Amino acid sequence: MTTEPTPQRRPARVTLWLTAALALWAVLLTASACTFNLRPLLADVSVEPAVISPNADGVTDAAMIRYRLGRSAEVSIYFEDERGRRHYFRRSQLRSPGKYSVAWGGVINEPHIVDNGYGPQQVLGQVLPDGAYRWTVEAVDKRGNRAARSGTIVLQDGDTALPELRNFTVVPQEFRPNQDGLRDDWVSISYYLPKDVDDVQVYLVDPAQPTVKYPIPERERVIRPGQAGYHEYRYEGGVDQGAVPPPNGLYYIFGEARDLAGNHVVVSSTLTIVDGGKPRADILQGEIDWAGEMNRVVSVPLGGTLCFTATVQNEGAVSIRTAGPWPGTTYQFTENNNTLALKYDDPSFRQQAGVFRFGVNYDTTGLDFPFRWAIGRKEDLERRVIDGREQWYLLPGQRGLTYGCIQFNEAPPIGTNFWWGGLIHEFVDVPNNYVDRISVIVGEP
Repeated sequence: MTTEPTPQRRPARVTLWLTAALALWAVLLTASACTFNLRPLLADVSVEPAVISPNADGVTDAAMIRYRLGRSAEVSIYFEDERGRRHYFRRSQLRSPGKYSVAWGGVINEPHIVDNGYGPQQVLGQVLPDGAYRWTVEAVDKRGNRAARSGTIVLQDGDTALPELRNFTVVPQEFRPNQDGLRDDWVSISYYLPKDVDDVQVYLVDPAQPTVKYPIPERERVIRPGQAGYHEYRYEGGVDQGAVPPPNGLYYIFGEARDLAGNHVVVSSTLTIVDGGKPRADILQGEIDWAGEMNRVVSVPLGGTLCFTATVQNEGAVSIRTAGPWPGTTYQFTENNNTLALKYDDPSFRQQAGVFRFGVNYDTTGLDFPFRWAIGRKEDLERRVIDGREQWYLLPGQRGLTYGCIQFNEAPPIGTNFWWGGLIHEFVDVPNNYVDRISVIVGEP
């Protein structure tokens, strides 16, 4: 018969000790909780000095607000004017136990709209008017217990003038940043500042990505940025600096000014980008078919012609503009595209900002690419009428065929040897230069 072991009993002395320890621990916890609860929710509150002049002159511009929290609470700091209106500096902001201090320069951040006859301005911060204010620091803990301290502060000689961006104007409000040279290639942004400010910014914002800003730099003028007076910005979407402009769509343009006293104003307008992009085209494979070329040399009798054929491809995502003289045109050696404009009574042959043309150049010319042609035949291009004028575009991904001749009605200058082709983006750059260079020997007939 098996007998189960009898459990050993804990000595009475140990049991008494554990009971006493637990009781002591409970007392300590209760005492600690009571001590915590006895700490004042809000203490050591002060606002000094009692008189300030918030005008950014460096003398008593701000008061220091100090307080101590005994436990976590939501803190509000506000000022009541003589009419009893309450102006919040802090509103129900959660703070942990501890000591706090913050400088207050008379500014209240209560967004509102004003219109003094120069367009609506959103005020994000403004110095309160001169006068006596009753300040209050208030704390409310998670149980709803409330503590507050109050006093009086006087504002005098404060700078309350708003840094308005008066007559904030965006013209045009729809534009095409594609360097085609037409009038809507860039946008003018302007405003008038009635006072000097510490900081002023103009930027573009995509409504779909409101945290992303596209800054717009101010044009260099006699008046410095932030100085009182008339200011103007030119925005071309960044394409003039070689950047790709923001995607097509509706955007907001914001102007934002803040002075040293803390007055803060924002204005806005809208801007729509259409057909935007960095234009890009190439002479296909960097190749030109020079008629009669052999071993990189073309021999032409005096009175004869140098002829070529080339293909231009639009490699970009935006249409590119071109203009005559049209493929098939023959130049006299003594002519250029500007003289042809007179000869054929067609001013579109002249240089035009933003136009792409294929050109032929040589090493002793006094002109930059005197011989120029459109980068495609009319059947290769899309015709558009803009501002009542006919314009021609090579669409993205499309190719244009160009060809022409130069007749040597007189011999080139002595020392002329190399000839080449190029793709010219007029008044912008030469995307392709020194293409398929050859020697041309012009002899007697």
